[in-house]
Amino acid sequence: MPSEEKVLLIVNPISGNLEKEDIVDLVESHCKTSSRQLEIYTTTGKNDLQSIIRLLDEYKPSRVLVAGGDGTISLAAHALEGREAVMGILPAGSSNGLATSFNVPTDFMEALDVALSSKVARIDGVRINGEISLHLSDLGLNALLVKNFEEGDTRGQLGYAKEVIKTLTEHETFRVRIRTAEEVLETEAVMVVIANAQKYGTGVAINPYGNILDGLFEVVIAKKWDVIELVKLIAGSTEFDPEVVTMFSVTHAEIECLDQEVDFQIDGEYKGQVRKITAQMIPQLLSVAIPEPQTV
Repeated sequence: MPSEEKVLLIVNPISGNLEKEDIVDLVESHCKTSSRQLEIYTTTGKNDLQSIIRLLDEYKPSRVLVAGGDGTISLAAHALEGREAVMGILPAGSSNGLATSFNVPTDFMEALDVALSSKVARIDGVRINGEISLHLSDLGLNALLVKNFEEGDTRGQLGYAKEVIKTLTEHETFRVRIRTAEEVLETEAVMVVIANAQKYGTGVAINPYGNILDGLFEVVIAKKWDVIELVKLIAGSTEFDPEVVTMFSVTHAEIECLDQEVDFQIDGEYKGQVRKITAQMIPQLLSVAIPEPQTV
């Protein structure tokens, strides 16, 4: 059994704008005050998954704190699959969509208190082409935005705003076939989202039906760019023009791009261009410390 006293902090040194040395100092001070042991792992971008798994096996923490964005959280989730340790989220990325979905406080010390609290929920995940997604993954428009942002020279919200303008001038429609247990749909699209949660880190809602505890994920298809329907999404509407937006809840989906390879991202990390993805629900994947488990 893991020790109740051991904490592992996983830090992404290049995510977001927060100073990671300050984060480490604050976590060290908090753990010292509360008589917890602390081990720190800093991601390098090389063999991080294997290194974290090895550290979990050797150190056996009961709590794993993740200071980074959605991609870092997904990395930690992959390592924690099947383990008892509880994940605590410290939003420190350029995009903090999962933290937004959980209503994790934006104030760091408040988020740290939540991350070490006893309020825990067992959340679902989605396995996509062998990788784990906790939040939002997609093909098309937003994935191209993620790519452009990663290649850009400006971080934070200013960087996103800059790349949004560039992306809207570059994006293309593509033809896609989506197979589920219930139906086969073939359509033109600008974006197809595999949505386990509700909102991107920018606060834009893409999935009003999203619930990370319900054993389902949503497939959201934006057939064309439409400002009115986007505003309805942001406002949390569940009624859309079916000629523009279609969504349905499933446990499995196969998505095939019929005429070209399309940009693809998982939880804020660009994965390149693909022709086909398979998404499978993983119920109750891992435990996460959140403010109000019953309202997720």
